[in-house]
Amino acid sequence: MSVIQIGRTFLKEGIRHRCEVKGQTVTYEQKSTCYENGIHYDIGETFKNGSFQLICKENGVAEAVILLGESRIVFDRRHSCELTENGKIRYIINFIGCFNSNGSAEYKPGQIWTEKHIRYQCSREGMTRVLGCVDGNGLFIELGHDVLMGGTVHRCYRIKNTTFYHRFQCQKDFSLTECVHANFLPTQEPQSEKSEINVVELKDK
Repeated sequence: MSVIQIGRTFLKEGIRHRCEVKGQTVTYEQKSTCYENGIHYDIGETFKNGSFQLICKENGVAEAVILLGESRIVFDRRHSCELTENGKIRYIINFIGCFNSNGSAEYKPGQIWTEKHIRYQCSREGMTRVLGCVDGNGLFIELGHDVLMGGTVHRCYRIKNTTFYHRFQCQKDFSLTECVHANFLPTQEPQSEKSEINVVELKDK
C-alpha cells in the first residue's frame, strides 16, 4: 500500500497516480504511462528512439510507422523518413512554420499576421496563405472581394502570384460595380490619379 500526499504524483508499474484538491473535494486519479529509456510518457505522446518514431498507447509503446520517402505531420512537426546518399535510412523531424517576406519573423501553423496591407495565415502544412487585405484603419477585405465604404472603393485581388490591395475614390451616385469598371479592369493599371495601390508578390511554395 502506498500513501500519496496531496498535490504529489506517484509512479508505479507504469501507472501515474495523483492526489489533488479541487474546491472542497480531494480527488484521486490514475493514468497509464509508457516507460522508455528512463522516461515516463503519457498516452498519446510521441518520442524518438534512435532513428525511429514511437508513440505511447494504452497497451504500451508502439511504432508510429512512416514509410520510406513519406512524411507525416504531428502537431507542429513534420516527421519524414528518407534514404541518404550512402544508402542509410534517416528519420527527420522538422518544425513546420512560415516566415514573413524578409525572413525576420517566424510564425507557427494557424498564426495570422499583416504585412504591407496584406493579411497572411500559416497553414497546418507550413504554407503561407493570403487571407485578404487591410487598410490603414484596420478594415479587412477578403481576397477576391471589393468594398465600397464612405465613397472609397477597396479592392483585394490576385493576378498570378501577386496580391494587390487597391483603393480609390468613387464618383457620387456610382454603384460599386460602376466604380470598378470606370476606374480600371483587373489586368490594367489604375486610371484615377487619386487611386492608391499596394502590390505584394507572394510566390507559391
